[in-house]
Amino acid sequence: MAFSFSGLPQQIRLALKGLSTGKLVAMVILVGGTIAGFAYLLNWSETGDLQPLYNHLAPEDAAQVVARLRERQIPYKLSMDGTGVLIPYDKIYETRLDMAAEGLPRGNGIGFEVFDETKLGMTEFVQNVNYQRALQGELSRTINTLAEVESSRIHIVMPKKSLFIEDEEPATASVIVKLRRGKYLSKEQIQGIVHLVSSSVSRLKPEDVTIVDSSGKMLAGFKESSPVSQITSNQLAFQEKKERLLENRIRTMLESVLGQDKAIVRVSCLLNFVQQEKTEELYLPDNSVVRSEQSSTSLVGGAGATAAGVPGLQSNVVPGNTGTNGAGGSKNNQKQQFTKNYEVGKLVSHQIMPVGSVQRLSVAVIVDGTYKAAEEGAEGGTAQYVPRTPDEMTKLENIVKSAVDYDADRGDKIEVANIPFEVEMIPEVTAASETMDWLDVIKQHQTLLKYTAAALFFLLSYMIVIKPLARWLTSTPIEEIQMLEQLPQTIKELERRYAESDRENSYTRQLEHVIKENQSGSTRLMKEWLKET
Repeated sequence: MAFSFSGLPQQIRLALKGLSTGKLVAMVILVGGTIAGFAYLLNWSETGDLQPLYNHLAPEDAAQVVARLRERQIPYKLSMDGTGVLIPYDKIYETRLDMAAEGLPRGNGIGFEVFDETKLGMTEFVQNVNYQRALQGELSRTINTLAEVESSRIHIVMPKKSLFIEDEEPATASVIVKLRRGKYLSKEQIQGIVHLVSSSVSRLKPEDVTIVDSSGKMLAGFKESSPVSQITSNQLAFQEKKERLLENRIRTMLESVLGQDKAIVRVSCLLNFVQQEKTEELYLPDNSVVRSEQSSTSLVGGAGATAAGVPGLQSNVVPGNTGTNGAGGSKNNQKQQFTKNYEVGKLVSHQIMPVGSVQRLSVAVIVDGTYKAAEEGAEGGTAQYVPRTPDEMTKLENIVKSAVDYDADRGDKIEVANIPFEVEMIPEVTAASETMDWLDVIKQHQTLLKYTAAALFFLLSYMIVIKPLARWLTSTPIEEIQMLEQLPQTIKELERRYAESDRENSYTRQLEHVIKENQSGSTRLMKEWLKET
């Protein structure tokens, strides 16, 4: 039966009427899936292997990046509501370097490029406003480089300078940050942002910087009434760090001897956080030295004729009476003075007592025993637990005491117990590293894997779904075939059909007539054919 376009709609309607409900639904699903698959393939072939060049761009940056891509005639596609740009994978890194050379993307706000085109006649007020805008934009770009921050905005208030220091008002700043999904800022990162902003603005103190996240939660800027809470938190952090350090020291040492995950260690420290300064002055009486010596000698006298004797009239009248010394006598007076100073030795010391010294230490250690292989033929077949000997436990306790600098006078307490472990720990680090290795390999060959997966998907879809459905749909019973043969036909089709049937019948009748007339020859011919075969 020849194909004709005029009877195609009628033939389709008759074919659909002959199908059952299940086959009709299967045909609709098959046709719809085939159309959807071809549409996806067309879209994928047009898109190509595009990868994100930038994500979460500001509208201004996205417009500038797209303009540069058009100039370089690089195919691109926008994603994420216009905030992401996709380009071919082989041009990503080169394009990023070119964009970075041009200062793109600039991020939210304007930086110091606002001064690249300075206009004549600009007033001082406009220059100050531009400087404040540029400073805010540069700080925002710097904060956006943090891996946890998606975007940020900064508002700086810079009061006018005063001639008098007491009348000057301090500068203030407010920072709002939008964090990436699933990310958060640690306390150290928040303090880093605070000091970054305060160090970049004159007359801005760290306590005058306020940081708020996108949900309105204040991260920094609230002033505490007393520094006691901050000191307490720092002390607790220092104590926890000290305890973890001692635990790690003991555990690594024991695991090197006993085996991996064969020891559990817990350390509790009582630390002294009292700040003390001590000045001491000690005198050493046995340590005396001469500091200085001083001596002086004076001599008074001479041989000249000087008046001498008892003054008065009698000494002048009575002959031979001249008193003690006569005229013309001599007199010498000598005076000596000696002074020696001693210095007593002394020792002056000024000490600042360390903060966080250990007052008392408590250590608890649990170690696992050994396991002996089960004997052949024993029930259960499990390993037998063997506890450690007292000598081994004593040695382990002494090792722990040496590791933590044990001091009995200080009141330290150490307990080492041998208890069998019930739960066997699974080494998660190895599994995580293996997972990361597989992820790295997949990432390196992601393009090839993507095309291979798509080809396998369509091949399996054809073999498992499309081909069986097509065979099921095209399998028509004999009754339906006979019914289709009775469909309306044209006169030309009927004449051709009867002519072919008559021709076949004439050939058959001629063959039967030849075989009847020459049966012996026909039989011999059949035997020859059989021998040849």
